[in-house]
Amino acid sequence: MNEHGIPGAPEGFTAFGVAADWPQSRQVTGHGHSRLSGDAHVYLWYGSPHFDPEVEHVTVCSASSGNPEAEEALRRGFEDYFHIDQAPWTSLPAPEPVTVTADGKPVGCELWRDSGRRCWVARGRAGAMELVLSGSGIDPEGLGLVSVSDLTCFSGHFGWRPGVAHPGGTQRP
Repeated sequence: MNEHGIPGAPEGFTAFGVAADWPQSRQVTGHGHSRLSGDAHVYLWYGSPHFDPEVEHVTVCSASSGNPEAEEALRRGFEDYFHIDQAPWTSLPAPEPVTVTADGKPVGCELWRDSGRRCWVARGRAGAMELVLSGSGIDPEGLGLVSVSDLTCFSGHFGWRPGVAHPGGTQRP
């Protein structure tokens, strides 16, 4: 556990989530740390306990710089919201710039919206952290993110990744 209370994460790794006043369910949907590469990531879900693209929700993936999990989160977002599952993503609309905040500091992101402008996927960097956000029913413009200091306030610790160290040093085959 690092100084931010994130299981298995190295010192200096900070996960970001939606501001504390989020009124609905909050879940950890995945996390991992590789002691070999130093890569760490956390997925946080805000919204209905079940995925429904028609219900307001936001997913935030925080990944250490260079972590392939950020690219995987981007691919999943494109698959979920645009039904495109592999690069090159030439059929996507052109990304537009959007600004969110992370601990009160502006973070420039690339934003892809579906044709109805209800669903979206965004990618940006907050310091050394790569962020991939996706959502539906909420406007990403000006979305406020904060450092998450304790994952125990989230439900649903699941999302184990094969071969990745988790709390207590355990690994799943």
